[in-house]
Amino acid sequence: MRIGMVTACYKPVVNGVTRMVSLYKERLTALGHDVTVFTLGEPDPAGDEAGVVRSPGIPLGETGYYLGFRYRQEAQARLRQMDILHCHHLMMSVELAYRYGQCPIVYTNHTRYDLYTGAYTPLPQQTADAIMRQIWPELTDLCDVVIAPSASLRDVMASFGVRRPIAVIENGVELALFRQPPRPLRREDLGLPDGPVLIFVGRLAEEKNISTLLRQFAIARESSPAASLLIIGDGPQRAHLQEEARALGLVEAVHFAGTIPYAAIPNYLAAADLFVTASVSEVHPLTVIEAMAAGLPVVAVASPGIAETVVSGVSGLLTQYAEGGLAVGMSTLMLDAEKRRQMGRSAQEASRRFDIDRTVRRTLDLYDDVRRQYHDSPRQRNRRNWQTQIEQLGQLLHPAPPRHHGERHDGG
Repeated sequence: MRIGMVTACYKPVVNGVTRMVSLYKERLTALGHDVTVFTLGEPDPAGDEAGVVRSPGIPLGETGYYLGFRYRQEAQARLRQMDILHCHHLMMSVELAYRYGQCPIVYTNHTRYDLYTGAYTPLPQQTADAIMRQIWPELTDLCDVVIAPSASLRDVMASFGVRRPIAVIENGVELALFRQPPRPLRREDLGLPDGPVLIFVGRLAEEKNISTLLRQFAIARESSPAASLLIIGDGPQRAHLQEEARALGLVEAVHFAGTIPYAAIPNYLAAADLFVTASVSEVHPLTVIEAMAAGLPVVAVASPGIAETVVSGVSGLLTQYAEGGLAVGMSTLMLDAEKRRQMGRSAQEASRRFDIDRTVRRTLDLYDDVRRQYHDSPRQRNRRNWQTQIEQLGQLLHPAPPRHHGERHDGG
């Protein structure tokens, strides 16, 4: 099968979406499928791997994402050769696949756009929600089926008016890599004291709520002064977070490791005792699954995506409220090594259902179903103006009065 992965960013950008796209490409290729990644922006400085077609885009700050509304000729021609297109972003992905493709379109929703729109635009959450109630259904209508990595996200999308069928297929990880790290590290290798090691892996950005994590760790550490917090990742908030750690008196206790090559992350997890996060915007977090596969219990907020992954009291400790609750969870496990080990074993066992090969098999079955339905009853597509995306992005920053019902978008 000729499969096109359509994404607004790809390697060398480090985030959960690029990792999932890379895993899909790797596994599907190994199964004999012809996989091409269609994306925007500059090539990887280390050299693009085979099967990556890039088109020009304008970088969106330090996010790693690019703004682009047209694919170059080679990409357009390659898109028309695909048997199925699998999109991984709502913007700069779905509509480009719809515009140039001549095959079924599958879309995986990796992001809580309702939360991100409110956090990253100067709009009240109520206004952001109103905009998403227009954009989410409108763009997903261009697809044949939508994938939600969790049942909770499926319900959120349905509540925002998404009309297309939504299949729940969980994210997957390379379990073997995390169960048996190639070069496991020890505390002394990282210069950490002989005490409990907590670890966070992720982008250092506002949506990850790391400021709260630092404050809660400072409280929890009062019961375990030798504890350390290892933070792996980088992002726009790094300098601010380092200053916060300094203000909290955590300079010696919090270690910012920066960006670590993905293949080396299991080695760092091997040095830790538990995984911690204060994020409430996760859909189905790969970093949590990876930590569980490494045998670490998880202390986190019981936000929808995490609550479907971690069973509180079994594979970790979840709290309804980050403030106060996280510190209690951290302290409980820092002071009880046997409970940490027991929950770690349960977490590793629970991670089995998130094997990437299982995820890929279920996705392939969905591809086959969608292709069958598409060819049996081809969907009549109304051509849309590609500039709609520009208007939608403009609405996020400068809300305009709603259009009159009589206005149309013609052309292609």
